[in-house]
Amino acid sequence: MAALTGFGGPWPVVAALAYGLTSGLAVARPLKGALDWLVPPFLRAAEYGTVLVLAARADVNGALPAAFGLVAAVAYHHYDTVYRIRGNAGAPPAWLVRSIGGHEGRTLLVTVLAALLTASQFKVALTVLAVAVALVVLVESIRFWVSAGAPAVHDEGEPA
Repeated sequence: MAALTGFGGPWPVVAALAYGLTSGLAVARPLKGALDWLVPPFLRAAEYGTVLVLAARADVNGALPAAFGLVAAVAYHHYDTVYRIRGNAGAPPAWLVRSIGGHEGRTLLVTVLAALLTASQFKVALTVLAVAVALVVLVESIRFWVSAGAPAVHDEGEPA
């Protein structure tokens, strides 16, 4: 029994494929329109929402915490990316983005896992994915910030 039999067969995977294709087309062009700044937050919400809804539908203890772990690891990656760009250090290396799958890849992977695995197997797969993404992102982030020698400064600036 798959974790998502209530969704009705292959449709979540088809939807994830459509999401991957359309989101890829959306970010392939320059985001210079008045409301184009909304594209990345909508893509993040779609990815996070998909992971959390699928974990909630798995209806097994531990699936939702594993999903939150994955979302937290990806959110940290987004936070790190923003602070690299704000510090004029550029975006994270392309290998990092590719190794953690990009938002399209993670969404498709989680959807396929949910369609193919039992609820308890899905929980384990989410946990493994969350740990793998967290380790890769944290190790690269620590490596970068230590090698950059950047001072630790919070958003409010230094105290007077």
